[in-house]
Amino acid sequence: MMSSLPNFICVGAPKTGTTALHEDMTAHPDVFVTPVKETHFFRLAFDGLPWNGPGTPPPMEIDSLDKYKALFAGVRGERAIGEICPSYFADPRTPSHIHATLGTVKIIIMLRDPAARAFSQFLHARLIGCEPEPSFLKALSLEPEREAAQWGEFWSYLGQSHYAPVLERYFATFGRDNVLVIRHDHYLRDRETSLREVYQFVGVDPDFAGQQLAPKRTVNISGVPSNPLAAFAFRHIEQMAKIGRILAPTGLRRKIRAILDRSLTKATLTPEERQSIITRLSDDLARVEELTGWDLRDWKASAR
Repeated sequence: MMSSLPNFICVGAPKTGTTALHEDMTAHPDVFVTPVKETHFFRLAFDGLPWNGPGTPPPMEIDSLDKYKALFAGVRGERAIGEICPSYFADPRTPSHIHATLGTVKIIIMLRDPAARAFSQFLHARLIGCEPEPSFLKALSLEPEREAAQWGEFWSYLGQSHYAPVLERYFATFGRDNVLVIRHDHYLRDRETSLREVYQFVGVDPDFAGQQLAPKRTVNISGVPSNPLAAFAFRHIEQMAKIGRILAPTGLRRKIRAILDRSLTKATLTPEERQSIITRLSDDLARVEELTGWDLRDWKASAR
């Protein structure tokens, strides 16, 4: 493997805190992560990343190895080099593409209470104008129909909460010792310990985690806009972000996003919705417990 290419990749899952992890790891002096999170390279350059549902797709430009290598031109001797891209989570072909290109690299997987994760993904799709169905349970029931129409896994809320097959694929491809699985709730509750574990795993000084301040903002949150202007802004967030990257400095963009985020009101998962998901995921959760050694009774509870 060339030294200018990654030796670690965080592959998701979606809506599990990977954006926050990207910001945290960017701060470590011996870690290089791509400035743009979610390159989608190991999807676009090999099998494509289907987006046939409504709404504006995210930037999908890194479709060749040369473009991918260019993302790492800024490496200046860092020991840990990587990227964070949740679109690598779902497709069963992606692990083999990563391995064939990079060899046996370190893989990081972040998992979250699957019902909360699925609901957060649904809220995010609603927020940016990609989910036309206002009912979460109805959207879940439409997943087989949408899959047949090749909408893409962006609309696979329940599908991407089936964790066991993903863990099995990455364990089989890279070896169990080369895959770190983290619980999102542990990362939120004890960020320093989780970061120490991540830094130790990728081979850099874990003590730096003790120097990192708590984040000043919650990143990439989901909710319901409280006013029409915010709703309009979120529906056009990709176009605005593209213009903003050209015209506005990073600090100003973050201030604007923080204002928009504060306009969101929290939506909650109903007991009926939670029970529907947990019932359908019972076998998967039991298998995740076997694969990780975790006690997931809190994830399996019908009420939180």
